[in-house]
Amino acid sequence: MTKIKVFDFSYFPLRFKNPIFLDVKTNNNQTRVDQVQRKHTNKILPITVTFPNDKIQFVRITHLMATMYFKEIRVINSSLRHLELSYFETDVFPILTFGGFNSLKHLDLSGISSDITIGVGKIPLLIHLQTLIIKDAKLYNVLQTNMTTFSFCPNIVNLDISHNYILKIKSLGELRNLKLLNLSHNLLDNVPNIVSKLENIEELDLSHNQITNIGKQTLDWMDIQHSRLGTFKLYLSDNPLICSCQTITFLRWILSTNVKLDKNGNFSCWVASRNEMNYTRNIAEDIHHYFIKCESAVWLKLGVTLMVSVLSSLICITLLYNFRWRIIFFFFRNSRRFAEKGLELTFDYDVYVSYSDDCVRFVKELQGKIENEWGFKICIEDRDFIIGESIATERATSINKCRHIIFVVSPSTVENEWSRFEIERAKYEKFSKNLQKIVVITKDIALDNIPVEFSMIWKDVLLIQWPVEKDEVQMAWQTLRLWFF
Repeated sequence: MTKIKVFDFSYFPLRFKNPIFLDVKTNNNQTRVDQVQRKHTNKILPITVTFPNDKIQFVRITHLMATMYFKEIRVINSSLRHLELSYFETDVFPILTFGGFNSLKHLDLSGISSDITIGVGKIPLLIHLQTLIIKDAKLYNVLQTNMTTFSFCPNIVNLDISHNYILKIKSLGELRNLKLLNLSHNLLDNVPNIVSKLENIEELDLSHNQITNIGKQTLDWMDIQHSRLGTFKLYLSDNPLICSCQTITFLRWILSTNVKLDKNGNFSCWVASRNEMNYTRNIAEDIHHYFIKCESAVWLKLGVTLMVSVLSSLICITLLYNFRWRIIFFFFRNSRRFAEKGLELTFDYDVYVSYSDDCVRFVKELQGKIENEWGFKICIEDRDFIIGESIATERATSINKCRHIIFVVSPSTVENEWSRFEIERAKYEKFSKNLQKIVVITKDIALDNIPVEFSMIWKDVLLIQWPVEKDEVQMAWQTLRLWFF
């Protein structure tokens, strides 16, 4: 057969795998089954098939049932173009060996468990292979774990891995020349992301899967492929497509795209809102009639979103306005403490209050404003002085521990010797730059009667003449609060 070009060795039940015989008893109380099985299960040497003929181009060995196994199928310097080794029912799948030059372009391994072929490296590198068919090969296991599944055929153009119960595909490897990919008759519920990484793909078969919708990103990729390559074909028939508000983008794409669709894009789909089956083109051409509520829902969501945004903004603005002083004071105190730390200054109080007996009630009100509302700490004689210590020492020490000082000047202040002492101490602290600000609040006293001791520091003093009218009183509190800056 030196000139043979086609060799087909298929559909041969050479020996059934694991045969079962009738259990027939003999007079010697032994079964013929044992005798027959012993006869047919003698060890058979593995077979090596060699195709040395450089004329042979087509070899087909398919649907073979045998207990023996092919050890190796060897092709040496052959012109073999087409090789089909499919649906073997043997104990072990053969190793493929190509010696010398090989130009194999078509390989069909359908019906062979991928775990015992691709997984164990029984296939050599086939750089000229253009078409690879692997159907019914349990690829659902291999494609989720093996990143180099098709590394033995880096230049294939046509890949058929249909009928493999595939749920997800982790990787197909670097198949830069792949143009036709058949993923039909699987269990895919969307278009695998790895498909968009195949630069030259121009035909994709996703028929007979579990796809309900195709996302906008994938649709845009298909349009780009069609524009770049000049053609793109998509097969989607016999998928449980859904026509709903969520699939409007896909339905409109069917009418506008230049991608070639099987059935002219008129696929059956389930219309959830009407609980009926229809066709995608019918729905897409009258989409407003079918999904008028979707647009209302979109505007409703937009309105609710805007309303929530406005209300949130108003609430934030209101909170910021109502607590603006506390927020400002918070940042002011922290920045001031940072500056004082650099100057190595330490203060126990924010403000020292000097007053006479006739202003005790006003000082209590002042204390409530400064400490409870504004968040500053003040030092007053009736509460903070240590009992048993020298009054002069306590006043001098307390003023030294405060950033600022407030003098509440009343008619009795003029005759109060301790008030004069505190004024002199404030002068000293101001000149030594320990005291930062001095405020004088006059209560029921004319400016001409203010103690002359203030004259030396009058240019450094903030004067507030405390009013009687309520509106003016509010302005006075506001002025005092601003003074803390």
